[in-house]
Amino acid sequence: MKLLFNKEDNNDITVKIQQGTVPVEFTYTEMIKQLLENNTIDDTDFGNLSDDEKENLEDMLNKISEIFNEEEEDEQEIEQESE
Repeated sequence: MKLLFNKEDNNDITVKIQQGTVPVEFTYTEMIKQLLENNTIDDTDFGNLSDDEKENLEDMLNKISEIFNEEEEDEQEIEQESE
């Protein structure tokens, strides 16, 4: 999954999510769908964000990815127990 961040003139940060080769407006449901299909956040484009903003966003994205990793591990344990 690729996320594209941009800081607007009014200091609002916008984000788009890439579907295939086309960037579309970000929605949490699309992000979760893509994370469930393939738990990777790669090629994140932080555009014109400051280093502090980039660092904070990277931390947040890593935490989100860790949650999906834990969920995946829990599902695998349940499958192994039922075999």
